[in-house]
Amino acid sequence: MVRRDGAEIRKERIQEVIRRIVSLLYNHDEVELDSTVAMLQYETGLRPDKIMEYLAIGDQLKRFELDIDKNKIRKVKES
Repeated sequence: MVRRDGAEIRKERIQEVIRRIVSLLYNHDEVELDSTVAMLQYETGLRPDKIMEYLAIGDQLKRFELDIDKNKIRKVKES
């Protein structure tokens, strides 16, 4: 049986937003935060505050680096 409760839907949205950012960063070292948030709003229908919450989760998971002060999302530098 497939779970379709609120937690499952939230998990899928978080994963989709993070996947989309990682995909954008595949060919670029960084992307602009504000234009990326606008694009995600258009594609997902989510509000900017929810997108920022999901981006913060991706940053905490080290999928990318979120630099709000410089308006950038960057690839994680490999050590």
